[in-house]
Amino acid sequence: MDRRSAIKNITLSFGTITLSTGTMSIIQSCQTNPDNWSPKFFSLSDLQFLEKVLEIIIPETDSPGAKSLKLVRFVDRYIDKNIRTSEKEFLSSIMDEFINMILESENINSISEIDSKAIEKHLSLHIDSGSIIAKDGNNYSKLCGLFREMAVRSYKLTEYVLTNKLGYVAIPGYYDGNVDV
Repeated sequence: MDRRSAIKNITLSFGTITLSTGTMSIIQSCQTNPDNWSPKFFSLSDLQFLEKVLEIIIPETDSPGAKSLKLVRFVDRYIDKNIRTSEKEFLSSIMDEFINMILESENINSISEIDSKAIEKHLSLHIDSGSIIAKDGNNYSKLCGLFREMAVRSYKLTEYVLTNKLGYVAIPGYYDGNVDV
């Protein structure tokens, strides 16, 4: 057997194997259904509430809002991966208390019935005022500030904002090493 043809055949077979696995992974990643997403930290009812809160903070204007950018998914994943268990438990309990306070004050039975106007009213009351105490005796200003911080942070890290608003380029532009200093 000719040495050159053997090396050529080995290279082609290795390239075919590499190309086929790469091609298959790309095809599989394109076929995954984003609607099959399931939350890691929040319950579905908490996610509905949080989605309304994030949409109030970052509404749909000439640019996409929190709902269309799916910021809830980022927030859920971020909390699940980056926050300690004790802090997760505290966040969950204080968020449940905040939701229950809204339900009681608005005379509503379930989270799905809460409209954006009621959430906006309570959010604006507590977001910047550390002195407002709710009827249950709690101060929700830190929680509302956390909602705002999560919304802004996740919005700034979306692909849409990075590429269209902030001018992020994944690969740096033209490099010319022969420039006068």
